[in-house]
Formats: sequence, structure tokens, C-alpha cells
Amino acid sequence: MITFWVETAASAATTSIAEPPSKKRKTNPSPPLPPPSFLSLPDVLILNCLSRIPKSYYPKLSIVSKTFRDLILSIDLNHARFHHKTQETFFHVCLKFPDRPLPSWYTLWIKPEGFDDKEEEKKKSTLVQVPSSYASHNPLLVVSVDSDVYAFKQCYPPSRVMYVRNKEVVLWRNAPNMTVARANPVAYVFDKKIYVMGGCAENESANWGEVFDPKTQTWESLPVPAPELRFSSMIRKLEMIQGKFYVRSNESKDSVYDPKNGKWNVAAKPLVSDSRCAVGDVWYSFRPNSCLWFDNEIQDWRLVKGLSSLNQSCRSGLIETVSYDGKLLLLWDKPTKPRRRVCGEKYICCALIAFEKRKNGQVWGKVEWSNVVLTVPSSYRFLRSTMIRT
Repeated sequence: MITFWVETAASAATTSIAEPPSKKRKTNPSPPLPPPSFLSLPDVLILNCLSRIPKSYYPKLSIVSKTFRDLILSIDLNHARFHHKTQETFFHVCLKFPDRPLPSWYTLWIKPEGFDDKEEEKKKSTLVQVPSSYASHNPLLVVSVDSDVYAFKQCYPPSRVMYVRNKEVVLWRNAPNMTVARANPVAYVFDKKIYVMGGCAENESANWGEVFDPKTQTWESLPVPAPELRFSSMIRKLEMIQGKFYVRSNESKDSVYDPKNGKWNVAAKPLVSDSRCAVGDVWYSFRPNSCLWFDNEIQDWRLVKGLSSLNQSCRSGLIETVSYDGKLLLLWDKPTKPRRRVCGEKYICCALIAFEKRKNGQVWGKVEWSNVVLTVPSSYRFLRSTMIRT
């Protein structure tokens, strides 16, 4: 039904309805009426229709006309999707390329069912640079405290701005500014306070980390970590384990902060990297030659059946695993020409895996799709991923 609507809208916006020729020639013909068009509708009605369509169709609709493109890129469409509760979750990645001074954000476009594109016939997904008709704005880092949602910019130039809105309201408003400007910071909520770290310049390292108290609406600086723990590159992840903050960096070491005593220490890199991921109430872990799931009954890891071919494809170069729509999204890279000692490019690949627990207690995995999503220089760096609902 959605595919039919998209094709109908595109056709109605670009073609007119043919009128049968007059049987009798008129001496004084009246001026011809303009052809009926979907674009003749008020913008509010078009936005109402667009907001009910999955965003995967937006790239195709944006080439129908300038009106469609402007509406798809407008903030009004985001507001309409919020109002109609048709928001979707999107997977974003941040990459650093040797020929670009600043990191670049990409979002994963997944081809919708019935999408007719001969050039992309075999390709189920691709990474699209932000901004685009698919993702019109840079992602925000979003955290929640009770009924309020707070957001931080994930782009350059650095900014002190923090946004806030109620969960039931679409419009953002300015919250109290951070003490220093940050670009692509990380944030985590603990004890109903917002901890923010990284993304600031070296001369502002005294405020490398700070904490915001929503009750008092004030910021307070955290103790200053040692110079080797004030990572200058983008932080990959901030997570809490057993009451301590673990700062996962893109450098050779990580750091850990104990909010109880205010002390920083060096943290060892996790042995399994970031391959562990919870899908629903089950934990999964990708290793070099296998995919495992954690069985709570026996308190041990067990092999996921049915993924031998995928395990062989991504045995090295694993980048990220995330929970996506009740399934597992896997990202890895590999050389474009693996037989060569030196290869100038890599493929970034992606796969979507669904899991099924059978009566015998075994978990089976099914690869719903798997393909190359982007070709990059071999010297690129993966910096961070995030999930955004919009």
C-alpha cells in the first residue's frame, strides 16, 4: 500500500490527466484548466501524508519536485512525525577520513519492501552521509531524566548549548549552557544527574568532565583526570559498570572514573572489544570465529547455530554490534582486495540478524540481509555509533 502511494504521488506530481479530444470544435475556447496535481494540495496536507510514510522512501520522493524536497528537509516534517507517532529509529556512525579535517556522520539507509531500483537491486542497505533527504540533520546525543529529554549537538563547531524538552512535547528549548564548548561529547545519566565528558579543547581541560543537576539547574566540574586520560580524539562510548564510569576511547587506553571518591584511573581495553550486545533480554557476543549467546540458566556462553558463513565473513575487522528493532545489527570491514599485501581501500559491511530460540533450548540465527554499505580508504577510523529516534 505504501509503495502504491509513493508511486501514485510521484506520478500525480509530475504528470497531468489526459483529457479526451473535443468532438466539436469551439469557436471561442475557454482557457485550459491547470492539470490536477498532488502538489496543488496545501503544504500541511502533504506533510500529513509524508509523515505517515517510512523515511526509506524519502530519497525517491525528494526528486519528484522542489516542493517535496523542501518539505522533506523541513523541521515541520519532524514535528508532524512526532505528532502522528510515526518516528523511527536510525543507526548513525561517525567516521574520520585522512583527506577530511573533521569527522563525518553517516546514517544507515535500508531499502524498503517493494522499492524498485535496478541499480540497487541486490543492495539492501547503504551508508548515506548526513545531511541528506534521508537524514536532514546531524544527530543529537539524547539522554532522559524522568519526564525530560536532554540533547547535545554532535557536530562542529564546538558548542556550549544543551537542549531540553518534555517527552510529550516536540519543541526543544535551551537549557543552562555547559561551562565549556564541546564537539561530539558523550553523556550518561546516573543518580538523576547528567555526566558529560570530552569534546573540549586542550586549554579547557580543567572542565574536561562536568555534571548537570536538573533539580538545581546548575553545572559542576568533575575532578580533572591526568593528562594521558584527557582524550583529545572523539570518545567512542561512556558506560557504567558496577557504579563506575568507563570511558571507551579510540586511543590505546581507556579510563575509569569513580563518582564516589572522585578519582580517575587507567582502565584496560575490554578483551572482547565492543562485540557484546543485548537484544531483548538476551546477551550476544561476536568472537573471531563464532557468535555466542549467554544462557542465564547455566550462567555460561553458548554457540548460536546457523551463522557459520557469516562468522567466516567477518572473522576479523569487527566494528560494532547494536540492537536494532528487536534484531542484531552487525558492522565490520574488510580489504577490497584481500589477496594483496597492501590495499588502499576497505569495504564496510553490514548484516541484520534475527534470532529464534527453539524447543531444544538452542538459539538459531538467521541473516536477513548482508551487503557492503560503503567503500572507504584503508586508513579511515571508526569513531562512534549512535541510535536516534526521529
